[in-house]
Amino acid sequence: MKINNSFLLLFSILNFVSFLIGFYYLEEHGASLLDANDHTYPVINGLKENFVDNIINYGKFGENSYPLHHIIFSFINPYETGSTMFRIISCLWSIIIIIVFFKTLKNKLNLNFLQSFFITSIIFLSPYFRTSAYWGMTENTGIIFLIISIYFFNLYENKNSNKSLHLFFVCFFSALSLYSRVQNIFICLFFFLYFFSEKSSFKKKFSIISYYLILSLPGLILIFLWGGLLDEQHPGEFYSLVNFNTIPRTFLVILSLVGFYSIPFVISFTKNFKNLLIKNYKFYFFTLIVLFVFFSIFGIDILSLSEDGQISYGQGFVSRICYQLTGFQQTYLIFSALGFLVIYYFFLISKKNKILILSLLIIFSLRVHFFTEYIDPLLFILIFIFFDTNFKLEINKLKNIIVFQIFFSSILLGAILV
Repeated sequence: MKINNSFLLLFSILNFVSFLIGFYYLEEHGASLLDANDHTYPVINGLKENFVDNIINYGKFGENSYPLHHIIFSFINPYETGSTMFRIISCLWSIIIIIVFFKTLKNKLNLNFLQSFFITSIIFLSPYFRTSAYWGMTENTGIIFLIISIYFFNLYENKNSNKSLHLFFVCFFSALSLYSRVQNIFICLFFFLYFFSEKSSFKKKFSIISYYLILSLPGLILIFLWGGLLDEQHPGEFYSLVNFNTIPRTFLVILSLVGFYSIPFVISFTKNFKNLLIKNYKFYFFTLIVLFVFFSIFGIDILSLSEDGQISYGQGFVSRICYQLTGFQQTYLIFSALGFLVIYYFFLISKKNKILILSLLIIFSLRVHFFTEYIDPLLFILIFIFFDTNFKLEINKLKNIIVFQIFFSSILLGAILV
């Protein structure tokens, strides 16, 4: 069933209006406002008061990241942290994501204006895009630079591009993304591995090494000043954030979030969803059994990070909700198995996908805590403008529009109510 452009426009406007309503009602998710008041805002204010001293002693703020976001906001946002004008500037800054995503999406998939506008407007429904925009958090700044690096990478891939210039911009903006959010080092790792896997000239490979070495200098200076990869507020804090011992647990959490967020894509971009389930149900249940065994062998405990051992803290909302509903820790593996199948599907498509998936899993699995905002809206962005795909995008079908609108609206509503 086809729909006309008025429906695409209507849903797009509703998504944007919901964003404005959330701003008006001081919407927040998770511990965003608490983190802003305890960590982000003190850094921004400190940099305004004494830039050098507070960069050197950055660890006292407990932000556990590099300070590019805070530096930017200390210059471009002169208003009192948390004030209405400060929040407006933060929202305008975050709109860069919308603009670059729209332009990249339109170019990559050859969609018309309204189709691109609707898909882009879905980002306004992301609880984590919204809360970062409303309160001036670091997440959106990291995504801004990440998405710009993808934009220039896509230009680089065109035959008629200025490859030398675009290659520099890819390295430059991916480095800025890392300096905004530490886990975004995965995009730097991807670009480095991807370009070196190509049959390219020595000059190009030398350029990549040179660019990243030069761009690493600010980080190396900070590491020297801090005496470690991060300026720790407490001794040993780094290993409470990144640890090899927690890789199995975090890996399953990542799979569960990928599985959950892939549901609208599986339904919308598969011509016959019923046949897909019939064709792959054996593979799905085999994967589910393997993951149950994996869970048991490694003695995974999703309650271990909570203070009272009663909730699944820092393990994504899928594991938390599943445990609350069933009382069984392993329930979330239902989504983990789907996530594994989706990753396997993308993995087989191209070399580029293989490198991107491995880069993501290697970096993200090192996290001790893995919060949902690490994936949302990042996964949505990557699927539409970065991953190679072989499904047919039929965004003008009523079913697909409704699936996406209901799914992401429901996530937002659930985040507000829970």
